[in-house]
Amino acid sequence: MSTINKLCCWSLLLAVVMSCTSTQKPGEDIRASTEMDGLEKVMQQEFLMTRDPQLNRVPRERLEIAHEYMKNLVINTNGTANRTQALAWQERGPNNVGGRTRAIMIDKRDATGNTVFAASVSGGLFKTTNFTSAVTSWAPVNDFLPNLAITALIQDPVNMNIMYAGTGEGWINVDAVLGNGIYKSTDGGVTWLALPFTIDPSTIFDYVQDLAIDNNGNIYAAMRNVRSSIRGVQRSTDGGATWTQVLGAPLINPGTGQEFWTGRAADLEVASNGDIYASLGLVGAAVTNRSIVMKSSFATHGANTGAVGTWTQITPTTVNPTQRTEIVVAPSDPNRVYLLMQDSASHEVQEMFRSTNGGSTWTPLSPPGALNNGSNSQTWFNLIGAVDPANPDALVVGGLQLARSTNGGDTWRQISTNSVMHVDQHALQFMGSSKLLVGNDGGVYYTENADVASPTQPTWINKNNGYNITQFYGTDLHPTNANYFLAGAQDNGSQRFVSAGMNTTSIATGGDGGFPHIDQQNSQLQITSFTGNNYARSLDGGLSFQVMSSVNNNRGQFINPTDLDDNSKILYCGDNADRYFFITGLLSSPVGNIANVPLMGGKEVTAIRVDQSAAHTIYVGASFGGIPQVIKISNANTTSPTVLSNANLGTIANANLSSIDIDPNNSNHLVATLSNFGVTSVWESTNGGISFSSIEGNLPDIPVRWAIFAPPTAQLNGTAGGNGGIILATELGVWTTSQINGAATQWIPNNSGLANVRTDMLRYRAVDNTLVAATHGRGLFTTNLPNVVTGVSNNPVTRDFIRYVSAENDQLLIVTGSLQTRNMNIQILNMLGQQVYATRNNYQNTAISLGQLQRGAYIVRILGDKKEYFVQHFIKR
Repeated sequence: MSTINKLCCWSLLLAVVMSCTSTQKPGEDIRASTEMDGLEKVMQQEFLMTRDPQLNRVPRERLEIAHEYMKNLVINTNGTANRTQALAWQERGPNNVGGRTRAIMIDKRDATGNTVFAASVSGGLFKTTNFTSAVTSWAPVNDFLPNLAITALIQDPVNMNIMYAGTGEGWINVDAVLGNGIYKSTDGGVTWLALPFTIDPSTIFDYVQDLAIDNNGNIYAAMRNVRSSIRGVQRSTDGGATWTQVLGAPLINPGTGQEFWTGRAADLEVASNGDIYASLGLVGAAVTNRSIVMKSSFATHGANTGAVGTWTQITPTTVNPTQRTEIVVAPSDPNRVYLLMQDSASHEVQEMFRSTNGGSTWTPLSPPGALNNGSNSQTWFNLIGAVDPANPDALVVGGLQLARSTNGGDTWRQISTNSVMHVDQHALQFMGSSKLLVGNDGGVYYTENADVASPTQPTWINKNNGYNITQFYGTDLHPTNANYFLAGAQDNGSQRFVSAGMNTTSIATGGDGGFPHIDQQNSQLQITSFTGNNYARSLDGGLSFQVMSSVNNNRGQFINPTDLDDNSKILYCGDNADRYFFITGLLSSPVGNIANVPLMGGKEVTAIRVDQSAAHTIYVGASFGGIPQVIKISNANTTSPTVLSNANLGTIANANLSSIDIDPNNSNHLVATLSNFGVTSVWESTNGGISFSSIEGNLPDIPVRWAIFAPPTAQLNGTAGGNGGIILATELGVWTTSQINGAATQWIPNNSGLANVRTDMLRYRAVDNTLVAATHGRGLFTTNLPNVVTGVSNNPVTRDFIRYVSAENDQLLIVTGSLQTRNMNIQILNMLGQQVYATRNNYQNTAISLGQLQRGAYIVRILGDKKEYFVQHFIKR
């Protein structure tokens, strides 16, 4: 598809799709989930963040080149290790919160129905062998497939060891991950290999919308493509070795009833009698992408069914042009066919039809309201249906919610609500008449009484245990509690982690979650964000959160950049162009303030970093409307701040500045990143942000979303690889360097135990060397940086021994708890583990002068006379 057509589709989409995210009442505890969907705003932000600014498109095909390059960096051609990956990542979950699921496949080899595969749009393929058990246990099949955007699954009905997985989420959502062909398994899903035809650059399959196998054993793929001429419906007669287009433009046959308005295919269905149905048409220009429904009759064509020239158009007449169309065929009656058709203007399903003669004639039906969401409807994105395998009159359809009919669609009742199931339905699989599996934006759900009579509702069970495909944007970690994390997720709010290992998380706040913060000096203060400048805070250590309604607004980015000044208790945030937003009074009555920065030149804030070494000093990243800039600002806590420096990153306009970090041991040493394709992504400053130079080195052309300095004694590449360095969160996991060397800097992927997945944010805790990674598709991961600090033990912190420590005004304030301890030994260590101060005091609130210490990062360690223990990192400014 041309760039012009893509931009037309993009413009149309932005004009007609609106957010469904609901808001909370002032002061309300918002742990309960809300309807979580701001899809169109995510799409817009993600497009701007990752597009090649010179092409004005997102060239995700470059990820495949980068992936091959990445493999060669780690593994030599003889199969031996090429680089030492010193970081050993541990998966943390959540194991109870899923994510967008477009395909579910019940393994026909297991008559119990316990073996099920589920596919995530960015987290890969998962499998369980105990699906119907009280607690389902999922496990990833292979985290290191070249592409984890799996959107379609089928199993050969004759040789059930053969399975196919299609990649690429092509429903015109720009946040979607580009696919890379079709994978095939011949051993029942244990191993998967890409079909060479589908990954060849000249015939690559970008977005596989659906897959089907007909009664002759031929395979069909419904396509939307970008990089090659492969489009429409593709057919393979040799197990996927080669493919031929059988439907879709530009395959046009004037006057035959097979004139195609579009090359974008949506749905495929095979009836029990061998008839094949296909729909063409997706969101886009109303004329070129209007939907049509085609059928190839097995009774007429036999072994040739599905080939070119065997298809007949059976599209019913509609009042308005329609686009995406879902076809639903009854397993027990091959002539019973239902159509769900998305209106091109409203994006609601306004047209629905039933046929009892295989599409020869159609009866119009009234669609259920559960499919739509008024002016916010997005059935171009979420639309699905399934018929009871034993009763052609009983069917379930899904859009926003689910609805069921027992009389062939004449009447309906809604069978899901926000309180029992996530919104946005994408997959339905019956297992008998009563058992129904559902895939949606919240993962996998299940009921064993789908056929219960009205007014009783089905009992829905969350089946996401271990199905860790959550799409996180940001995270923060507790200063002293080793297992406490907050993380903000698309569609699934802000999640609270409190356990070691894999976590069953709880919702801290609902809505689409953004960047969270935990005050590193007073962990009672915690902040979660929704979208734009909308925040909630906790003053009781995360037990409850209340909306900060007095300051909240919808300005700034959808996922808005923020940073918390732990010393001053000020939250700095993005806002409209030429300014930032900051919130004071976080421990009492929050006050919102706007700071104007005219030197931004019409740009928007896309990154913020507080300089802990200088009071009320921040760096902001300004993007869009020119060359991205890093701006250093003093008096940042005023409405008229002072710009100290303003430095360009590169020479390419309209790139997105995604992160800034400050070396804790040298406040003049900075790293900044850009997240677009086609730009130099990693930049270093050694003069406090006055100027920057590239340290991109050998890094491939991939979006870089976050950078963080490693401690000076971290060994990221083994004992011989050097100490310190920089850690990057990228579109292909985590990359590191131990030796910063300008344009010659050498980066390596450091993903042992981490999936081949987009990673959005990194956070570090010095007291126990913990690094946490927020991934957008595989949840949260942690690792302990090797040999970061010597001489500091990892003993657990004693509860209520020390309430908190605070470093301000050249004093270290130690606030004690309520234990019966009599004395305490206080030590201060530098980041090399060397003791720089020690004293013995009574167990009471204590203030220690820091005037003799240089600026930088330190660790305070406190030991009680009954072996109580406390340790925390702090910054001396």
